Amino acid sequence: MKIEIKKENDKEIEFEVIKEKTILNPLKQKLLEYDEVEFAEWKVEHPLIGNPEFYLRVKKGSAKKILKKAIEDIKRNIDELRNQLEE
Repeated sequence: MKIEIKKENDKEIEFEVIKEKTILNPLKQKLLEYDEVEFAEWKVEHPLIGNPEFYLRVKKGSAKKILKKAIEDIKRNIDELRNQLEE
């Protein structure tokens, strides 16, 4: 998966995800659980030829740090699920 950052400052980040869509809904849902997040959404102009763009805006804190926290939380949830399935 490749990411191209389109816009970034302390309170918001916008990036394009090249040829990947499956992680975007779980990422959006995780981000919306945090009180610091004001807005999180993704879109794709055309499903056959476009790449999705993800946008995050936070009320407080750093957008990039909160995005990284959400990714780590998702990874931890997946690891917990994998461990339960292996029992």
